[in-house]
Amino acid sequence: MVYDRKVLTRPFLTALGTPVQWVFDRTEASGLREGQYLALSQSAAQDEIDEPVAALRERYLPELERLLPLTRGAEVRDFFVTRERTATFAPTPGVGRLRPGARTKASGLYLAGAWVATGWPATMESAVRSGVGAADAVLGALGRPRPRRLFEFEEAA
Repeated sequence: MVYDRKVLTRPFLTALGTPVQWVFDRTEASGLREGQYLALSQSAAQDEIDEPVAALRERYLPELERLLPLTRGAEVRDFFVTRERTATFAPTPGVGRLRPGARTKASGLYLAGAWVATGWPATMESAVRSGVGAADAVLGALGRPRPRRLFEFEEAA
C-alpha cells in the first residue's frame, strides 16, 4: 500500500490475532519521495494466494486502520499485490528428523540457518534462533562465558 502520508512510525510491525502478520516500511528502499509505502507480508497464505486484489484490499485496509491509527483518514494512493507461491517453506511430515543441529562432527564447524533444527518451522525467526544456537555452541566449545543478554528471547504474551 502507498499512503499519502506517514502512517507507520517504526521500520516494521508484527501482529497476532489478526489477518495482518507483518508490515514493513519500504518507503526509502522504493525511492518514494512522498507518502509512505508499506509492504504487508503474509506467510502460508494458501487460502489467500488467488484472492482478487479487491478482496484483499477489503480485508487488510480496515485491519490496518485498527492497528495503525494514523491510517485513519489517510488516502491510499496505490494498493497492489505481489504473489510468491513458494515463499513459505512447507515441509512434508517427517522431514523434521532430517534437520541437523548446530554442532557437527567436523571440529570447529557449526551450522546456522532456517533449515537447522530449532523446534521452529524453517523461517527467518528460526534462522535467528539457529544463529544464536550456533554461537552458543561455539562459545561453549571455547569455554567462554555466554553473554546472557544476547541469548534471551522475549515471548509474546
